Amino acid sequence: GAGRQARGLGADQRGGSVETRPQQDRDLIPRPPGGGPRVVGPGRKERAYMEDIVALGRRGAALSNSLRQARGELESALLIERGTQRFTDRLEERLARTETQKARALVLVGSLQQEVAQMHSQLELAQGQLARLAAPKPGIARRLFKALGRGLG
Repeated sequence: GAGRQARGLGADQRGGSVETRPQQDRDLIPRPPGGGPRVVGPGRKERAYMEDIVALGRRGAALSNSLRQARGELESALLIERGTQRFTDRLEERLARTETQKARALVLVGSLQQEVAQMHSQLELAQGQLARLAAPKPGIARRLFKALGRGLG
């Protein structure tokens, strides 16, 4: 007993230390009104924890904003890709139609060339026949001149 009170500290039954003060020192410590324990604000560790929580909240909000922005960019990229794919599909369809039209035009040109060649050969044949029909026989002209000469004279 006496040694423990001289130092101001004592041990409880379980071996822990208990602060003991003389009655007059305990009376000097101001007590809050109402006699209950005095509420003390957060200590250094608690303030550090609270600052960490606030910092984590800010970081979470920043990550959420960057995630929202990345999602928006991804949606834009997907729309662009889909639009580009549609545009490419339309160009390929137009190219296929053009190739088909080109093939048809080549067939048409080939048949027209063949028809022109046939017409040309028919024209040459007709010109030859016309030249034979239109050319007077040399004997007939003389006979005509003689007949005319007799009738005149």
